[in-house]
Amino acid sequence: ADGEKAQNPNLSQPPPKPITRVLFFPPLLPLPPSLSARKIMDPNPPEVVDTSVSSDSQQPAARRRKRKSLVWDHFTTEATSSDTTKALCKHCNKSYAYINGAKASGTSHLKRHIELGICSKCPKTSLTPQGKEDETTASSCPPPPPKKGSYAPLDQDHCNREMAKMIIMHDYPLHMVEHCGFAGFLKALRPQYSMASFDAIHGGCVSMFLSQKDKLLEFIGEIPGGVNLTVDVWSSRQSVGYAFVTGHFVDKDWNLSSRLLNVAVVACPDSDFALNQPVASCLSDWKLEGKISSLTVSQSLVSKTCVESLRGFLSFRNQHVLNGQLLMGKCYARVLSSMAQDALGDEQLRATIKKVRDSIKFVKTNDDCGDKFDELKRLFPTDVPYKDLLFDNQTRWDTSYNMLVGACEHKQVFSCLETCYPDYKISISLEEWRKVESLCSCLKILFEAGSVLARPNRLTANELYDEMTKLQLELSHAAMGDDVDARNIVNALREKFDLYWRGCFLVLAVAVVMDPRFKMKHIKDTFTNAYGEDAEDWIKSVSDAVHDLFLNYSGHNLLDEYVEIEVAEEPDFQQDMPQDANTGDVQSVDETSPQVEQTIESRPIAEEEEHASITVEQTRVCKVEKQNVEGVCEVVSEEHQQLGDESEDHTLFMGDELLEEGSTLVTIGDFDIDMSDMKTEMDQYLDDTLVLMSDSFDVLGWWKLNSINYPILSKIAVDLLSVPFSTVSPDSVFDTEVKQMDSYKASLPRVTLEALLCTKDWLKNQTLKKSLRL
Repeated sequence: ADGEKAQNPNLSQPPPKPITRVLFFPPLLPLPPSLSARKIMDPNPPEVVDTSVSSDSQQPAARRRKRKSLVWDHFTTEATSSDTTKALCKHCNKSYAYINGAKASGTSHLKRHIELGICSKCPKTSLTPQGKEDETTASSCPPPPPKKGSYAPLDQDHCNREMAKMIIMHDYPLHMVEHCGFAGFLKALRPQYSMASFDAIHGGCVSMFLSQKDKLLEFIGEIPGGVNLTVDVWSSRQSVGYAFVTGHFVDKDWNLSSRLLNVAVVACPDSDFALNQPVASCLSDWKLEGKISSLTVSQSLVSKTCVESLRGFLSFRNQHVLNGQLLMGKCYARVLSSMAQDALGDEQLRATIKKVRDSIKFVKTNDDCGDKFDELKRLFPTDVPYKDLLFDNQTRWDTSYNMLVGACEHKQVFSCLETCYPDYKISISLEEWRKVESLCSCLKILFEAGSVLARPNRLTANELYDEMTKLQLELSHAAMGDDVDARNIVNALREKFDLYWRGCFLVLAVAVVMDPRFKMKHIKDTFTNAYGEDAEDWIKSVSDAVHDLFLNYSGHNLLDEYVEIEVAEEPDFQQDMPQDANTGDVQSVDETSPQVEQTIESRPIAEEEEHASITVEQTRVCKVEKQNVEGVCEVVSEEHQQLGDESEDHTLFMGDELLEEGSTLVTIGDFDIDMSDMKTEMDQYLDDTLVLMSDSFDVLGWWKLNSINYPILSKIAVDLLSVPFSTVSPDSVFDTEVKQMDSYKASLPRVTLEALLCTKDWLKNQTLKKSLRL
């Protein structure tokens, strides 16, 4: 036995004791105050399953943990079926999904019900635990801004203002608020929104117009120079015209700006005084009396007599206008359009153009022919892709040009199509194709000139000078080319352009002198190339105009200083003024009752023209001696002699045809002028070295920086560089027809129409400025 124990030592050990399993449970901790008072109304409380003794074949049952979210202070659960449980708000009894089978929905949607104030019977309450709130407060990152959800409070007035803005900006009819489809759409978006009435939206549009007008009036009052006006006239089916008066100026930041100022109804557009009233209303509404620098009129509907009448009317009331030279009766875009229509309407080409148009229609509208056309096109490969075949819109001449250019590239394909496709029976000969190509070469010159005006950013007058001289040179070269057909077309176009050029070249040339990179040198170079031996006369006319304009602005600058001195030195008669018995306030004899002011503002234009053009405000400031025409001419002649101008045919800026004997005028002879100082400023500028050429050069920015050195010349530069030569918007440059007011807008009252159209333009400019800043 001892030997067995020695061989097997385990036999000497006692048998093992049975293993006893002991389960340890953690001590129960006291519940927090927020949970100790909670009333748990769960009809199915979680069961605690004893897993201390279990066989190997049994799986332990899942233990559901206790709910600790603060949301259960406001919610309880309710079993709706054996496997579905919903959460029920204790305050408003609204139910939410909570448990559906084995899937639980969580408590985020329950928190939103309380925290966002969706519950109608419980105020907004934060359900974030205290510990997490402390962590959020201690964090260095600022809390994110609250999101604007679908439960944001409704601002009815703000919605109405935005709807009025939408209607104005997109030309929607005011009656769209009464359309059931639109009302239903808004109701679906926000059931709480109450649709505004027609009167409410109409009042909102007018209110927005008045508010924006006050801002624009203040904006224009801060500009450093004058205002250039353009007048474009629209037609209508009612034979009534609509005059769009737009102001172009340099704003306080010395940037080119333009705003639509007035939209006036013209009962008889063909009358001799059709535009006097719209322009007079513009001067009165925007306080522009004596501040007009130039006027450009679209002569599409109005007569030449009407333009001349407006020229005399405005020159009489605005002495800055140089004898009507800054009053132009033609729009550059309309001139280009007229030239293009003349070329397209040539009798020898009209039938050929129709053939080309019909051929394109046949190919584009016939699928089989189109497939055959594409197949033939692959037989004539080119280095550059073919232009697309396009339909033209005969109300826009640029589309006709693009149509002809695309057709000329496919002329070989069209020739083969005639033999390969029997249904195509439009025959265009090679000679006809050659004439179309000659026409396209002429239209290309006009198209490039018009594309400059179609840019969103308007050119200054000095930049437009280069574009017009470029057009003039290209027309001259085409007129001397080898293409006989092109020469015949261009000669007629050149004659029409030369007529327009003679009427506006002087203003453009003076604007070029105001460019410190060119001054008179650029004028001499371009005129020498264009006119050869006759260039000296043209150059002298520009030099004379520059000095005349400088003299004119100098006189008005002295007049402004004289008026300020007179106002400062005016004796104070306040002590001698009668006082009101009730208030004790001094009553000025210059005060005018509202009834009298209304009568003054409503005087007919004819009555205003019969009297001197001195406004009520001007008569309160100073009284100037009357001078006759001979005296004015003598004063001007003397000043010209001091400037060294020996020209006998010098243009006077106060012509006999614009003055009447006995009229009240302010002349340079009323002041003591040191002509050497005024001449020094002009000569100093012309004698200074030219500014170096740079692509980023800003001519208006240069004058802003040098306005202290050249106070008078800077005013001339501001007014001349901002002169517009086109009365139409960039999207209407290629139009061949006068724009027509649609029937809906024509049915609106005059005040409403003006409010909608003007406010749209003002809001569009604000949107454009924001996009440029971004």
